[in-house]
Amino acid sequence: MRVAILGTAHPHLADHREAIRRDPRAVAAPGLDHADAVIIDSVTADHPRLLRAAIEAGKPTLVEKPLAATVPETAELTALIDAAAVPVTTAMFLRCAPALRGLRTFLSEEPGGPVTSVRARFSHPGLLDGWFRGPTAWMLDPRQGGIGGFADLGIHLLDLLLWLRPGASLRAVSAVKEHAPGIAMDVGGTARLEWDGVPVTLHCGWRSRPGGFDVRVDCARGSCTVSGGRLMIVTGTGHRAENHPPPDAAAVVPAWLDRLHGVASWEPPTSGDIARCARLLQEIDDAAG
Repeated sequence: MRVAILGTAHPHLADHREAIRRDPRAVAAPGLDHADAVIIDSVTADHPRLLRAAIEAGKPTLVEKPLAATVPETAELTALIDAAAVPVTTAMFLRCAPALRGLRTFLSEEPGGPVTSVRARFSHPGLLDGWFRGPTAWMLDPRQGGIGGFADLGIHLLDLLLWLRPGASLRAVSAVKEHAPGIAMDVGGTARLEWDGVPVTLHCGWRSRPGGFDVRVDCARGSCTVSGGRLMIVTGTGHRAENHPPPDAAAVVPAWLDRLHGVASWEPPTSGDIARCARLLQEIDDAAG
């Protein structure tokens, strides 16, 4: 399959290029006209133009997040996706992580009983280490689609919650955003949500050292924790630990190619999931004041 990458500004561009190089089913295409499928790695402000071009050309498309920077813009593009004759989705790679698949199974089977609380963190030291320079400096510019440190990483956690318990309600309760001198947007923050009545705390940001990913779900009679790629399940009958690769942005490319080849190894976000995440990010922003 010939895969064209449109845009060169997203931080995961190198991950996607390497994933295409490693996959025996794929080869890099020089442009849209020579492609069978498309990955969009541009600044967010260019998504409308590039996505329309890909859909009009009839190319299945994987778009880096966020699909758009605002709720109205997201609604316009999800309408475009719904009307498309080809599959289009966003690159939510946490859905690919084996440890998080284990967490999803834990929640569906309920060996620990009903969920009582959730805490999740996704952070990195990018702002401290100068990651947002050169091609990725646009991420600090709202005019080009920059959405801030909390939303940049929090969108993954919100999508994860939607995927872990399909159909569960989710609403923002309160939020605090963190700011840094000379930057026009937040660089991180903490939000409290309700997930079918269960309290959830999310922390995300660009200035945590060393940063990392972890989520803990407490239940009435047990818990499930994912830290990096390590899954730990504790119930009244004992505990189990599994070690897996940590969440990896590159993993979404082979999972997406699986879908295009008819193998359902990954459940991609629907247009409804994408729209809900955008609305929740707006709720969190409103709650932060």
